[in-house]
Amino acid sequence: MPAIRIGEGSELAQQPEPFKNEYELLEILAEHPVLLVDRDDSALVTITREFPLEGGFADIFLIDNNGLPVIVEVKLARNAESRREVIGQLCDHLSLVQNLTPDEANARSAGLLEENIRRMADAVGEEEREKRLSLIQSNVASSLRTGQIRGIIVLDAASDDLIREFSYLNEHSDLDLRLLVVERYRLGRNEYFYHSRFLVSGKPDLEMKRQRLRLRLIVEKFSKMKAPLFSTHVTGRENVRVYREGWPTAVHYEFSDWKDSISIEVQVRHKEYPKVADFLPRLRDSLLTAIPKAQRVELVIDSSGWTRLQFFFGEDIDPYWIAQSMVRLCKTEKDISMLLKEGSG
Repeated sequence: MPAIRIGEGSELAQQPEPFKNEYELLEILAEHPVLLVDRDDSALVTITREFPLEGGFADIFLIDNNGLPVIVEVKLARNAESRREVIGQLCDHLSLVQNLTPDEANARSAGLLEENIRRMADAVGEEEREKRLSLIQSNVASSLRTGQIRGIIVLDAASDDLIREFSYLNEHSDLDLRLLVVERYRLGRNEYFYHSRFLVSGKPDLEMKRQRLRLRLIVEKFSKMKAPLFSTHVTGRENVRVYREGWPTAVHYEFSDWKDSISIEVQVRHKEYPKVADFLPRLRDSLLTAIPKAQRVELVIDSSGWTRLQFFFGEDIDPYWIAQSMVRLCKTEKDISMLLKEGSG
């Protein structure tokens, strides 16, 4: 979940600040392609903005460190085309790029494709330069020829309908498709913190692609509500962890899908952090009225070393309420942070 800081502000705003227009967001992405990088992806290099194609332009054309072409389409949620139209536009652009040869792609980028490939090859040193140059050029040519081109749609917010439609296309095709949201938070007068998260990833992450849409929608709603110091990480087909900045991974929150219910949890490795584990029974009692609509609450100590405080919600509960309940659960981070500062003894 990439993030960048532009400027040296001190206090992070709690709510994202809207982008003035799509070009403003496009410029940030082109200048800082790290925001477009998913887990374990190779680094991206921007080739050009407004890459010309028949009948229009792709917003950003990039390649990754191995020579994989990447096409990015940028829309703001308030633009009516941020719904179904942008999916069709992305697929159309991917099909047009596939028809290009490397020489044609280089000509349309005014020579910037070859220039950046050579710059990438120069970075490895004189001895390996020619080998690296040949490899990247070969990979670009092969990817264009076989249609192995990554497509990314970037928005400032995404509707449930768009996530559902994009998820279906992603899961029922061999295309490498990504749906990404980028938010910015003000730090100071001209200083911002930019944060990106993938709602749908085309990377061969089978666990994410197999997750039920209900779980993904709940996590996305939570992502819109949460404070910036929390981040979500898919850890399995039925699990999404919520990490608090500065905490050890042995203490975290989590969403779990039990097929007939969804749970929100606090999880602690009790041998490493016994004070936090001992705090969970008191936390359970204090949250029984603060987190409504839970069908049951359980405190579990398992043989693998975890203590879990779990709140279960049935299939009839609106995803919004489950996400909101996780926000309330995460408000316990102040008490847990104090216990972590006291040490694990």
